[in-house]
Amino acid sequence: MRRNERGIALLLCILSLMVLTGIAIGMMYMTDSETMINANYRSSQQAYFSALSGLQSVRERMTPANLAPHLIVGPGVTPGNPLSVLYVVNPSAADVVDLAAITTANNPFYDNELCTELAAQGQNCVMAGGSYAPLVAEDPPSANPPYLGTVNYKWVRVTAKANGATAPYYTNGNANGGGVNPGTQICWNGSSEVPASKLGVANCALGGAPPAWNPVYQLTSFAVTPTGSTRMLQMEVAQDPPLSTHGAVDSQDHVTLNGKLDINAYDYCTCKCTAFDNKGNCTQWGNRPGKTCDPSKYAIYAAGSVDNPNGSETFVSGQNPAIAQNQPWTWDMDALIARYTSDPNTVNVTQAPYNWSCTAGDCGGHSGATFGVPPTMPPSPPDNPAGAGQYTQTTYVPGNLQITGGPQGNGVLIVNGDLDIHGGLEFYGLIIVKGVIKFTGGGSSQVNVYGAIIAGQESLVDNVLGGSAVIDYDYCALPQPDKTKPPRTLAFRELNF
Repeated sequence: MRRNERGIALLLCILSLMVLTGIAIGMMYMTDSETMINANYRSSQQAYFSALSGLQSVRERMTPANLAPHLIVGPGVTPGNPLSVLYVVNPSAADVVDLAAITTANNPFYDNELCTELAAQGQNCVMAGGSYAPLVAEDPPSANPPYLGTVNYKWVRVTAKANGATAPYYTNGNANGGGVNPGTQICWNGSSEVPASKLGVANCALGGAPPAWNPVYQLTSFAVTPTGSTRMLQMEVAQDPPLSTHGAVDSQDHVTLNGKLDINAYDYCTCKCTAFDNKGNCTQWGNRPGKTCDPSKYAIYAAGSVDNPNGSETFVSGQNPAIAQNQPWTWDMDALIARYTSDPNTVNVTQAPYNWSCTAGDCGGHSGATFGVPPTMPPSPPDNPAGAGQYTQTTYVPGNLQITGGPQGNGVLIVNGDLDIHGGLEFYGLIIVKGVIKFTGGGSSQVNVYGAIIAGQESLVDNVLGGSAVIDYDYCALPQPDKTKPPRTLAFRELNF
């Protein structure tokens, strides 16, 4: 190398070394940044799942069949009352969750969402000095801190949901056409959330005409990790209300009456005949032992019209007339079906043990099908009938179905299409038909259905009640909520904090 080129070579080497050093430093910083990002992500995820564990823990503790001391009963007063706020606290050993100052901004476990929700309901939230909320705090699920060890949720708030309370979402702000006060309590009727004012009541205490309702509770969980990551999650939950119908048969469509039909709407579970005429027909109904007779059901409750009886049918009801026509339809058929098909124990007939072929919405015809085994008929005692080999199941048929040859069942039969019953039936429970139901031919002098039928409208064909079908309304045969399960999750979201 020439002498006059050595300086240039040295300069190039120095520049190359500087470039490589810069790349190395950049990679080091990138690695460090990636490590920090990963650490922040892990901490944030830890906070997320800690908050989620708080929601699920409290939801589980709201299971009706849970035993004290850790059962949580949701606030029993309407929103807007200080007692409508309940906190379940879970601090670590070094933490103090000060509920008296929970809405104060300098509180390390500050609940800023509460004031946002109260403002959306038209309620005041006084911050420092005389806070609006919470006058009740539940015990944590273990005896000594740290209560759940590494689970870092600090509190879960339980509130009775009010219209507009899901700020900034206001999911019920225009519920059912609007005109609903922002502070109105929200109820769950088993298929949808409904403002109490739309039900004609002041609050969601269990009750009401079919479908019944229960309060919706809003659970809000706040978690803080040791590194300072915070997440706030929210869940809406409600216990499914008891299922009841308007009549022995609820029909969304016109009802055609054929043959020698017999429908008794006096509740078999609570009512018994106490007087007969000389032909053996009941002329007076009274209470079963320990029960109060329910005469409130119609023989047929229809959103459409019903054929005039031709004289060969028998309709017995405590209501006059026994048939109610052109009535409001209160069932959301899709939601009602989903209420049962969402249960993992529901049996789909396209799977074992049936393995039926259901193509193009048609599951074909089947003879002697069994959808559970009913108790010995008539059911005795009515509220806990005996019968060898009986078992109940929820059966889902994803299309039209024709059944013949004396089928039987116990539980819930759901037909997502039309149901044609020919040749008799023995069923104890609830039959839900999204389309058209037809009773034709067959039948017997025995009761074919103890329970109730809900028939929707999927075609222009009428629901046909005919043959010699016998239907007795029986509340005890209808499926009721499983009190060993936690409340149903209705909605889930993360809140910005």
